[in-house]
This record gives sequence, C-alpha cells and structure tokens, in this order.
Amino acid sequence: MSGPGATLPILEPAPGPDAQGSDAPVIEPQPDSGQAEAPPAGSHRLAWRLATVLLALATIANVTWTFREPLLNNPRISAWFNPSGEARVDEHGLLRDPQKIQLVSRDMHTHPTRSGILVLSMTFVNLAARNQEFPQLEVTLTDASNQPVARRRLQPAEYLRPGADIDAGLASDVFLPVLLELGDPGEQAVGFEIQFL
Repeated sequence: MSGPGATLPILEPAPGPDAQGSDAPVIEPQPDSGQAEAPPAGSHRLAWRLATVLLALATIANVTWTFREPLLNNPRISAWFNPSGEARVDEHGLLRDPQKIQLVSRDMHTHPTRSGILVLSMTFVNLAARNQEFPQLEVTLTDASNQPVARRRLQPAEYLRPGADIDAGLASDVFLPVLLELGDPGEQAVGFEIQFL
C-alpha cells in the first residue's frame, strides 16, 4: 500500500469480449518458415500449356490412325512416310510396290509353229489399294539344279499390247494377262522364274 499523497498507477482496461463472445486475445498468424511457398503463377501456365500440347498430339495421333488408309493413298503423304523403301510414289501419283503384285498363273511351252521359240503366258494382279506403275518383269530360265541358264528383263513397253496407256498404271484388283515369246536356250532349260521389279 502506498503512503499518503502517492499516485496510483493507471491500469489499462481489460480487453472486452470480441464479436463471438471470446475473451481470448486475437493472435495474428505469423508466416511459418517451414511451410512450402505457393508455386508462382508462371509454373501453372507452363503446366497448362504442356497439357494442351499433349492433348493436341494425342488427338492428331488418333485421327491419323483412324483415317490411315485414305491418308496413305495420298501420293504426297505415302511418299513422306516411305521415302526410301520399295513402296514409293512417282511423279504421276502412281504407287511403286512390287511386293503388292501377285502372279496368278504362269505357263511356258514351245511355240507350236516356230522352232527355237518358247511361249510364256502369265497373269498377274495388283493387290494394292491404288494404281501402280507397271512393273519390270525379270524372266529367268533355269536348269535341273535350279541354276540360271538365261535371264531377260522386260520393260512395260516390251510386254504390254501396243497402244497401252503406260502412264495410267495398273489399276487395283485388275488381272493382267501377258503373252511373251522368248528364245529357247536349249534342252538344259527345264524351269523358269518370274520376278516383279
């Protein structure tokens, strides 16, 4: 207790209740140095851009796979997909794929009226989905041990009928009969092979 004439200290009033009726003092949250900071807005934009690009690429891949047949029938696209393989497209838009040409029938016999001449007849078909260049024909006569005795390579103009439109190519699913006369190399030739080049 203070003596007479001593001044009493002024007491601060106690804080009143807040709006919710709590007497607890309001504590302002302090930044916690241990918590991770929010990523900057630029990284969100980059993530969205990458997601958009990936979605666009997936859509293009899906459309390309769905419509692959019409796309591959386009000369420029098929040439871009297969620039150096056997299948290619020429300047007239004709496919060149000898593996899609199938030999359907073949026969060789001596000429009925001319001596020293062999008659080769064959039929082949274009199994590709579009017109192809007429192939080169390579005819090989073989002996009994399947060794080549004689070989001849024929250009389209040499085996097609006169006046045929070579530039139009061989249409898809068309069977083409061919009749050739070849020199007979003798009795050693007992077999033959045909290749499309």
